[in-house]
Amino acid sequence: MNVIEEKETKLVAVYDIETLASCFTYTDYNIDTGEVSQFVLHKDRFELLGLIQHLRRCKGLIGYNNINFDYPVIHFIIKNYNKWFGLVHDNKITYQEIILEIYNKAQETIAISNKGGFPSIKPKEVLIHQLDLFRVWHYNNKNRMTSLKSLEISMNYPNVMDMPISHKSLDITLDDIPSILEYNLNDVMATYEFYKKSAEKIALRKQIQAKYNISCINFSDSKIGESLMLKLYSEEVGKSQWDIKDLRTERDSINVSDILFDYIKFNSKEFNDLLSFFKSIVIRDTKGAFAKSAIYKGFKYDYGTGGIHGCIDSGIYESDDDFIIIDADVASLYPNIAIKNRLYIEHLGETLVDIYDNGIVQERIRAKRAKEMSISDALKLAANSVYGKSNDKHSFLYDPKYTMATTINGQLLLTMLAECLTDNIPDLLMIQANTDGITVKIPRKHQDLYYKLCKDWEAITNLELEYVDYSKMVIRDVNNYLAITTTGKVKYKGAFEVDKVIGSEPAYHKDNSFRIVPLAVSEYFTKGIAPEETIRAHTNIYDFCGKQKFDRHSNGKIHYLLNNEKIIEDQQKNVRYYISNKGATFVKHYTKGTTELINKGYSVTIFNKYVEKLITEYDINYSFYIEESYKMINVIENNNQLKLF
Repeated sequence: MNVIEEKETKLVAVYDIETLASCFTYTDYNIDTGEVSQFVLHKDRFELLGLIQHLRRCKGLIGYNNINFDYPVIHFIIKNYNKWFGLVHDNKITYQEIILEIYNKAQETIAISNKGGFPSIKPKEVLIHQLDLFRVWHYNNKNRMTSLKSLEISMNYPNVMDMPISHKSLDITLDDIPSILEYNLNDVMATYEFYKKSAEKIALRKQIQAKYNISCINFSDSKIGESLMLKLYSEEVGKSQWDIKDLRTERDSINVSDILFDYIKFNSKEFNDLLSFFKSIVIRDTKGAFAKSAIYKGFKYDYGTGGIHGCIDSGIYESDDDFIIIDADVASLYPNIAIKNRLYIEHLGETLVDIYDNGIVQERIRAKRAKEMSISDALKLAANSVYGKSNDKHSFLYDPKYTMATTINGQLLLTMLAECLTDNIPDLLMIQANTDGITVKIPRKHQDLYYKLCKDWEAITNLELEYVDYSKMVIRDVNNYLAITTTGKVKYKGAFEVDKVIGSEPAYHKDNSFRIVPLAVSEYFTKGIAPEETIRAHTNIYDFCGKQKFDRHSNGKIHYLLNNEKIIEDQQKNVRYYISNKGATFVKHYTKGTTELINKGYSVTIFNKYVEKLITEYDINYSFYIEESYKMINVIENNNQLKLF
């Protein structure tokens, strides 16, 4: 009988392991009872039997990157326990040799991951169900890759710790173990905090699993969407998912003239030249396939594989009694371009369009009206997956021609709208063009004309526009702005973001350093409160903290004087700190021998471990944060003043 099956399972816990050459530790936190369990494998404290007995009680373990690291090691221990027990009994293996075997397995697992491999255990072989928050949040994607330590800083976790002892150490003593266990527990509790923040994402996955019978608990949003589309398509065409998963449409080249919609037409020379450019190009690699700009009536439009972009000069733009700012976004631009124009992935055929429309878009509308939000959210993921995965060679949706047809036509359709509005509305000011929408400032007296022109465009394209009126826009560039709707809602983008998000979801992988700065800037532009007033009145020390990460090519050191003696202290790989009046100089040392000052000209206080004080006792250098706030403000206001003269 398998060792894990010997006893009824009943425990669900957040867990983490530490694998060192002469010590192994396991820590978990029971999410139902709050009980902490810890086990040590050391030559002088060997608790393998207790660990195995504990694991027998586990029906589920929650971790961070546990599918690719922690669980393969645990699986290895479970599988080898009986063998080790016999060898120990016969004096053929020592405790230290077992620990070294576990360590070597861990190093092998890391090496496979570093080479882009998948050391995880096959799902059918997994002995204890795993929930991996690293995968749920798609932090295994190279563009989102985030360590637990970095996550701790983003979450304002009180204690950001590095392992106190080298994993290579062969002489760990019993006196060293408490510090290792403290570190181990700190990671577990940080993971538990992230687990609580993941509640909605986990609940959605459970609901999708129950509704659609898709084992998606550890899937990213995009993989859920892809899997749901695969299920719906296979059911519609009556083919096995396994057969469909292997399908791809490879393209040596894409003649753009072949994928352009025939109703795309322009009146101006500038945009007809643009259209001619697209008709002339042949795409052989979709990554950075093209980059083109067009200037029309003083406004520059940029075109690329990521969509259309354009932005007015930095400044403050406001609605008033005579003018109004209106933003028009295309509802579900990419899905609707495909549906309305019968675009499909070649190896899946036109049936895909019908599934897209009736099985997903229309069903999502029904689910939203019925307030079946889990179904609505699942179908939204499926709808969004098709375009994104159509350029992924590992997906059954792969057809780069579909990708290019969607994005290029989408950009040109928005350009048609921009040209129409610019040509026909007197005194129109083009403010932004951004992926799926156009923002303009127009005379209020021409609003009826504006909406008529938009309706005419909708009739031509079969797309639908959604409108938002802004009372004020504070713009640095197309990727960094603040917009206030006429209902008082504030939209933040880029450097203006107070809380980092993607859509409506927290983006913990983004750097939230010195949050007080965008907060002060927001208060200034939305409420007229001076940055110094916001900053000096603020009492959350975490909002004054910055994050600095070091990799294998660099390390951090702080330099300071103590009793007139120069002290240099090494820092951990992920450092939380704030700018202080007194403190240390923070220096980045590169392995090639060069150095770089961090926040040059300012002293810092390292704040990896939270210390509770009155805000006045932290010795914050308010001048730094005030200066950083005014840097953002002055870029906008100075440019705004220049435009007035």
